[in-house]
Amino acid sequence: MKNILLEVYYFIKNPTDQRIENWTFKKNVKYILVILCFELVINALIFFPLIYFLNKVEPILYEIRIDYNSNTFLQTLLITAFLVPIAEEMIFRYLLRYNKLFSKIIDRNKWNFSFKILVYISIILFGFVHSSNFENSSTFFYCILPILVSTQLIGGIFLTFLRVRFNILTSIVSHVLWNGILTIIPILISIFEKPYERMTEDYKLNIEYLNYNTSKPQKFQIDSTSNRIFKIAIEEYSFNHILDSLCQYERNRDDILINMKMESKKGLTKEEFKKLLLDYDKSELH
Repeated sequence: MKNILLEVYYFIKNPTDQRIENWTFKKNVKYILVILCFELVINALIFFPLIYFLNKVEPILYEIRIDYNSNTFLQTLLITAFLVPIAEEMIFRYLLRYNKLFSKIIDRNKWNFSFKILVYISIILFGFVHSSNFENSSTFFYCILPILVSTQLIGGIFLTFLRVRFNILTSIVSHVLWNGILTIIPILISIFEKPYERMTEDYKLNIEYLNYNTSKPQKFQIDSTSNRIFKIAIEEYSFNHILDSLCQYERNRDDILINMKMESKKGLTKEEFKKLLLDYDKSELH
């Protein structure tokens, strides 16, 4: 691993348009796996905890209201783990190799000089184009934006290295694997999560966090009388949607998908019900 990381370091320090020596398929796979493992480690130990801390200072908004139609696992996997990586590699890194077409426009010496600049520009653009992933607009957000896109900037360095030293297919495969892992990890974590449950003499509440909508029909059933809520059964609905619809409360945090059941013999007022939801929101269970 050390030797491969040193190669990446020397490449980014002085980018050159040269393929790796003694190329083999085994070496290709080895470089992809080593770089992928290293990215997972540094993100898990540094960037993800740092972003988690910043989210406590100011909520980082990726999606303020879930789009039910596109929030399915298969659609997310297809777009995020396949279509987006292919498109981004073709846009940001496909042209980072001297070819016959370029030879008719620019000679090799001028290309070698320009290549370094192109590498740095492609990495920076690749990183900061991901600012469109966020819905924040505060001054603090723009101050921390370089940190928020740091994982893409680091990833851009590794992907550029793989594209230049090997080929465009190598960077695409690495990008697909990375996005695929990030798509699947939350599902694996959620397997071990228990539903949020609260029970008192006045009510019984159960909230289950979901990663994606399924093919099941959504459910939104409320039993209420005289402005008191006695029973609620909700399946696959946005948390922000529920707060907005039932409590007229605007939650300025990243949206989540939940199943919820609530029963109360005496009934709860909307204000009491809102407090239950906000207590859940403050918990660390989701």
